[in-house]
Amino acid sequence: MPADWIKEFWLFLGVVLVAAVAGVLTGWLLPCLLLGLLGYLGWHLYHLAQLPGLLREATRPGPLPATGLWKDVYREIQQLQASRHTRERRLSRYLNRFRNAVTALPDAVVLLGRKGNIEWSNPAAESLLGIGCPASQGRDFADLIHDPVIEEYLVGRAFEQPLVFTAPANKTKVLSLYVTFPGTDQHQQMIVARDITRQYHLDTSQRDFVANVSHELRTPLTVISGLLEQTAASDTDPSIQKRATELMRKQAMRMNDLISDLLTLSRLETRNESPRAGNVQVPDLLAIIMEEARTLSGASGHVLQLDILSPEGLYGDTNELHTAFSNLVTNAIRHTPNRAEVRIRWSVDDAGAHFSVSDTGEGISARHLPRLTERLYRVDASRSRDTGGTGLGLAIVKYVLERHGAELEITS
Repeated sequence: MPADWIKEFWLFLGVVLVAAVAGVLTGWLLPCLLLGLLGYLGWHLYHLAQLPGLLREATRPGPLPATGLWKDVYREIQQLQASRHTRERRLSRYLNRFRNAVTALPDAVVLLGRKGNIEWSNPAAESLLGIGCPASQGRDFADLIHDPVIEEYLVGRAFEQPLVFTAPANKTKVLSLYVTFPGTDQHQQMIVARDITRQYHLDTSQRDFVANVSHELRTPLTVISGLLEQTAASDTDPSIQKRATELMRKQAMRMNDLISDLLTLSRLETRNESPRAGNVQVPDLLAIIMEEARTLSGASGHVLQLDILSPEGLYGDTNELHTAFSNLVTNAIRHTPNRAEVRIRWSVDDAGAHFSVSDTGEGISARHLPRLTERLYRVDASRSRDTGGTGLGLAIVKYVLERHGAELEITS
């Protein structure tokens, strides 16, 4: 027999013995025994009545009974309550940590109940989806979004692929929305929306870039293939063969320039290390670039003017700076009419070092200026090809200047 029951048995015997002695002394044995048993039963009924409140923690156990089974029962309840309080505090800490982590996320997180009502959302949900707590709590998610594409996505429950859409709270942002189930209940959903605007535009730009490069390479290849077929005939006039050979040489040079610029741009984009810095004597470098510009201008007779207003140089990568400065000068020559002026200027003042190239060409519309540094972006594709440009020069300039902590300003 367990020790708890032994104690209770001895308590029961003690009550009976006291009632019997009282009965013998008073001559009321049976009534005293009944009274003693009723008192013993009332004792147990009292503690039984306390149990529901104790188990619900509506009340806490008072002082433990001095002896008997209820002393051990109360002790076990106290230990269980203490253990449960410890677990609840631990779970509360974990919940607070989770909410703090989710609150700090840049992604929008929204918890939905079984009927699609909003139970909780983090601050990012307000900026990306227009859903803020506690104002949106209890409201239907689909009603707040008002987007038939999202509604169809949620109703279809085909959550294998995320949904890409424009942010309802900010039309300039592109979001990727996916749905997961935080527990075993498939009716409770957690919606996560991520801002993919930058990646979306990068992917779009990359697709356009691949398409443009393919087009740029296909055009000279088509010309070369046609000319080869034309010159393959044995009776081809020598003058025609000479002209075809010259055209093929120019198209091959065009492809070579494009591939060279692509390799340069790729090298600049993938470099993680800083430029190989050294002292660059900019006046001497510009003198070399001027000689290259005169050779490029040739019979066009451009008036090239070099203004060196400061003898100071730069600390940077000589080859990269040569490429950037040369591309700016080359662009000016290619897009300036014959015998027009191209002015190159170098100066250093309290605001920093300044390199500028100005020309007297026809200019560029203001709507094109923000996109001039995009790869293969052309204001006039046919005119750019006629001048021999690859459409990558300003993109290369942009990356070189970014690597050297400089800025590019274009005005027309």
